[in-house]
Amino acid sequence: MSAAISKKLWFCHLYLGIAIAFPLLIIAASGIVLSFYDDLRYAAPPYRLATPVYQSLDADTLAESVRRHFPRHRMEVLFLPTAPERSARARLAGPEPLLVFVHPGTADILAVKGAADLDWLDWLRELHRGSVLGLPGKIAASMAGLGTLFLWAMGVWLWFRRSATANRQRRRIKFCPGAVAIHRQSGLLLGGPITVLALLGALLNFAGPLMQWLDPPPAMVTPTSTQRLTMLPLPRLVDAAVNGYRDSPLERIYFPATANQPWRFRFLDGSWGFVDGQNGTLLKLKTPSSHWTMLLYPLHSGKLPDIYGHWLLVLFGLALLFLVGSGLRHGRRIIKPHRR
Repeated sequence: MSAAISKKLWFCHLYLGIAIAFPLLIIAASGIVLSFYDDLRYAAPPYRLATPVYQSLDADTLAESVRRHFPRHRMEVLFLPTAPERSARARLAGPEPLLVFVHPGTADILAVKGAADLDWLDWLRELHRGSVLGLPGKIAASMAGLGTLFLWAMGVWLWFRRSATANRQRRRIKFCPGAVAIHRQSGLLLGGPITVLALLGALLNFAGPLMQWLDPPPAMVTPTSTQRLTMLPLPRLVDAAVNGYRDSPLERIYFPATANQPWRFRFLDGSWGFVDGQNGTLLKLKTPSSHWTMLLYPLHSGKLPDIYGHWLLVLFGLALLFLVGSGLRHGRRIIKPHRR
């Protein structure tokens, strides 16, 4: 009975692996490249400055320069420079959504491109998430991540079931006899971290709805006029956010679309500050330790350890490529004789 269950589990492991092999190969290969996203993104203009700027202008000056050049557009997000060699950016909404690059030292406009125009790195990130195919693609990518949990669980069960047989001594004598044994050993040792990474990615694909449900942003307590987004100047709002959280530099400012929405401030470590635009009150502070949903991106991207985290992602990505490739090779050798 136990042998029959093992055989069924083995075939389930095989066919599930075949079913999700293609998306896993894409996710693993693109994830390896995206581990160096910041290095690649800021390698050339307009994201990278020709001359570093060590004293950036304040956010209000940068935002005012963008508004002056694009009066018919509404500011959505202002990306502040987080390193001397990086430019500032502004994402604008309007007749044609724009991404504007701003010199942080002079507030001059460096370049302008359509916000919907993806370069190869943006496209690779969307491919990694499955977003190139819309919502069905994101669901498929998340389901592939969930499938790794079942693959690993079945693989572990089959490993220990096999270890209980009479072949144990023979395997000890002939350690690593080939790709199949390496596949088993790699899956046992690295399958757990790979599964955790894949599950984090599956949840991260829908982090927005999850946070809205489990850890929603604060609502404005005092009603404000729909004719005016804020009664306070931007420097006052920035001071309120920065004074409320001093553990990390400010990275982005999200401008509210309507008057009943708070201003959102994103910090470099992934924390968020929500500020009432009318009175400058810090409504809520969300840090990586405040709710488990805030840990999804730092853990999945390898930025939480802050020390060689991207190299761990490369290791797990290469291991996943090997596990999928060796599993398909072994499965093909098993299935092909059965079809004859």
